Amino acid sequence: MRENPPPPPKSIFNTADGRELRLEDLRGKTVLVNVWATWCAPCIKEMPSLDRLQALRGGDDFDVITISIDRTKYEPAKFFADNEIENLSPWHDGSFGIPGNLQLRGYPTTVIYNASGREVAVVEGEAEWDSKEALALVDYLTGQ
Repeated sequence: MRENPPPPPKSIFNTADGRELRLEDLRGKTVLVNVWATWCAPCIKEMPSLDRLQALRGGDDFDVITISIDRTKYEPAKFFADNEIENLSPWHDGSFGIPGNLQLRGYPTTVIYNASGREVAVVEGEAEWDSKEALALVDYLTGQ
């Protein structure tokens, strides 16, 4: 966790099929926000484990939100379809502001927010999100 973490971005994220999301709409649950791009090799490598994490732990208390910084909202949607990513939504940051808002230094970066919307963890670089350690972290953060 950063000493003075920035608040969750207030941007509106979109999918290729027209859905919208604001992170503040998820208040009340622990949220893992992964910022990625289809041109980022480490991002591509970790995406299946994020998909499995959502399948294993996603629900009323926890969600994995992946936000692409690709040029268009169609690139992450195509990537998900081509790679059988079935448990996640391909959110896109059309404002391209999330890297600056979250003070990111590289990709992928994952920020975890608690149910109150406060940043509780940051992971820079790829991770195995369905590993025993990651599942234990999610269980701890959600009080499971």
